[in-house]
Amino acid sequence: MTNKKLFLILICSFLTFIQGCKKDDPNDATKTIYVSIKTNQTYQYNLGSFGDEEGAGITRQASHFQVSQLERINYVNVVYTYKPLQDFNGIDVVELKAERGSDGVSPNDKIIVYIFNISIAQ
Repeated sequence: MTNKKLFLILICSFLTFIQGCKKDDPNDATKTIYVSIKTNQTYQYNLGSFGDEEGAGITRQASHFQVSQLERINYVNVVYTYKPLQDFNGIDVVELKAERGSDGVSPNDKIIVYIFNISIAQ
């Protein structure tokens, strides 16, 4: 009975150690973007051109928005648009995840996380 407990503890410790040694993917990146806009103003950010297999999504939606969306323009460019709630002043945060690097056969291997810190004031 004691040997089984010791064995389970060793296995759990080993698995924890392996997870701790896991390195971050060098293809992943995080970009923090600080934005200042006036009350009721619309902000747009062009994430660039994407292939058919590439794309982007909102992983953490803003809290005080009238419009907060991603849109593919001309089938190529992906644009994020934000407009705060009517007369809102303060700070809003939104997080986007862009997946790139597909050659049409393999999956996307370059992940970029965009964190927008949006300051809205009169």
